Amino acid sequence: MKKKIFGSLISLVVISSLILSAAPIQACNTNDSDDLEDGCSLVAAGRLATADGSTMLAHNEDTGGWVVNKMSVVPRIYYEPGEVIEMGDTGGTIPQVEGETWAYLYYEGKPLYGNEDHFLNEWGVGIVSNGMGSKEVLPYDLTDGGIRYWCRRLVGQRATTAREGVLIIGEMVETLGYAHSGRVYSIIDPNEIWQIAVVAGRHWVAQRVPDDAVVCVSNRYHIREVDLEDTDNFLASPDLIDYAIEEGWYDPESGEPFDFGKAYGTESRQTSWSNTHRQWDMLRFLTGVDYPLDDLPHHATPNRKLVVEDIAEALSLHYEGTEWEWNPTLGPSPHTGYYIGGEKVSTVCASGTQETFVIQCRSWLPTSIGSVYWKCQGRPCEGVFVPWYQGILEVAEPYTICEEGVWDDPANYDPDSAYWVFNRMNALVEEDYVNRVEEVRAVWDHMEAKAYARQDSIEKTALTLYDIDEQLAREFLTRYTENLALKSFRTARKFVDHWQE
Repeated sequence: MKKKIFGSLISLVVISSLILSAAPIQACNTNDSDDLEDGCSLVAAGRLATADGSTMLAHNEDTGGWVVNKMSVVPRIYYEPGEVIEMGDTGGTIPQVEGETWAYLYYEGKPLYGNEDHFLNEWGVGIVSNGMGSKEVLPYDLTDGGIRYWCRRLVGQRATTAREGVLIIGEMVETLGYAHSGRVYSIIDPNEIWQIAVVAGRHWVAQRVPDDAVVCVSNRYHIREVDLEDTDNFLASPDLIDYAIEEGWYDPESGEPFDFGKAYGTESRQTSWSNTHRQWDMLRFLTGVDYPLDDLPHHATPNRKLVVEDIAEALSLHYEGTEWEWNPTLGPSPHTGYYIGGEKVSTVCASGTQETFVIQCRSWLPTSIGSVYWKCQGRPCEGVFVPWYQGILEVAEPYTICEEGVWDDPANYDPDSAYWVFNRMNALVEEDYVNRVEEVRAVWDHMEAKAYARQDSIEKTALTLYDIDEQLAREFLTRYTENLALKSFRTARKFVDHWQE
């Protein structure tokens, strides 16, 4: 049942004035093949690894610049007994829950069938994924076509914790079989983060991100040694190790411990230059440690208490300060795929990065205020992070326009669409990267600094309103998010108009 979105005119006047006065400013790729080089990058940080005690989950969506995307707010939906879900990507059906599903903030990509979608629901449960390559070969062990996209959406609709999300996916994979070579789903809630690695067919393993650690993921299985007796930190399909032995992927007589990534992941994905170096670059930045490329850890201790800005910067990297760092003699920009020593260098912030986000969850705040989706449309080194609160009631219109088209065809440019405007802005920055990236960063850095500086006081105001009326607090956050999102959109359009003159 739909709820009324906006309160009285008086409430809106109060909200508008509070937004202006609340804070003084202090100065994944979907390919089933095994040849993936460029793909999504991810960082997860436990609550004891961050400065404020929040959990954080961040992701570069690198499906490609041609996948148009939009944001929306999906309310709770009531389902009658006996309703089913028709899974358009696999052709199968599964039972729908009886009663209400949870409300969620929804990032949707087109034209691919949901393989880049992600969710942040009303419990502060968020989910995103990285494509992987497993040793399983077609035909996969599936029932009724198996399951793929709906793993993530079911978590958004049904999970109240990250661990519950893992169990939902695990049950579906064991029951139906996973209809893709492999994937890692990362699931956050305000207290902890879990990551579940699934393999084509019916096998999976999940590991909890340690509270005091960071985990960095590219497109290789990063879960290594597992202790299946430690159910506080590991979960898995019942025959995970026995199946690997049966297939000849693991020999217990070798004396080596079972290594999930080594057993189930393909050699090319596990050792590819792009996958190892992107993971290494993020770990290096967050920990200060130069880990060996052939022995990258599942998790590591950061060398400082992390803030949102640190996590965002980790996803903006181009090997700065290393032997693989880009310079103008190597190509027009760091995103074009330059060569050093005969090797093509693939960066964390890449040509195909269409969106970057950092989910920040705080357990001591109401979810509508404490769970924030810091969204950067387009490449993070060229764009701006804007806070989208989980409790917002609607999305600013430019971010809802999702008309498909060929991304590099000028005829498809829509000046009213945030996707198309930031896409065009990114393309124009690339034409003169050295000069234009400095021009946009001067503006975006100032805007981000204001948002970070205002966060505490904005949330204190929201809490004051929440104690009076939760709806009023959500209206306040809706207007605050909308103002920042529209400002960034209009600024990006000014850059486009200026450079296209």
